[in-house]
Amino acid sequence: MASKNDSNWYQNYEALKAYIQERGHLPDKHVVENRALLSWAKYQRKKIKEGTLDEDKRELFESLLATRSTEHTGGRRKKDVSNTIEY
Repeated sequence: MASKNDSNWYQNYEALKAYIQERGHLPDKHVVENRALLSWAKYQRKKIKEGTLDEDKRELFESLLATRSTEHTGGRRKKDVSNTIEY
């Protein structure tokens, strides 16, 4: 029988999967409604780096992240200094 934590993990995984399938990227940190899902995804990355995430969950999560778009999806871009005029 799966624990409540496992159940919550899979619910968050499915929510993130649906979000990525619909939009092609992780949630925007500036949108309050999606911040919890983004925080969950960042925490999973932290657990992967620490080596504390179950192998099955790690594989699922990493394969999900691999489905994201590689195009720029918004946010701030660095200022292009090549077109500035120096006096």
